[in-house]
Amino acid sequence: MVEPIGGFLSDRPQGYHQALSDFGVLQLLSRIGNYSDRDFDAQRMCLKAPEIQSIATLLIEQLCVNVEGSVLASYLNIVRNREKLQRPWAIVQILPQTKTHQIARFANRQDAEDHARSLRRYVPNGVFEIVFEASESI
Repeated sequence: MVEPIGGFLSDRPQGYHQALSDFGVLQLLSRIGNYSDRDFDAQRMCLKAPEIQSIATLLIEQLCVNVEGSVLASYLNIVRNREKLQRPWAIVQILPQTKTHQIARFANRQDAEDHARSLRRYVPNGVFEIVFEASESI
């Protein structure tokens, strides 16, 4: 959980903090309060907590006004396929009649190979293959 900047949420109950954290608002507030590039430097501008909150509110309002179907569809694809995107290597068991059963997913091939080696040792009659499922362009 990101710590609130300057204690501007210190008077709120813990559940309120948790809700803000769950929805990424604390991360947004922290990012604004620490942001720096050639056009904006939060430290140099000595932002105050209410200013940070107002900037965050404006950013969220702007996001709501400019939401597009293509962007929502891309995010839905990420939500639905998060595990595949993060763990593209899979072990599948080859079953009779050309059926397959996914056993596990891995972030890297080496982990998948190690696990498959164990499976083959403990299930000698099983047929296990390692596959890579490339994600669609998001």
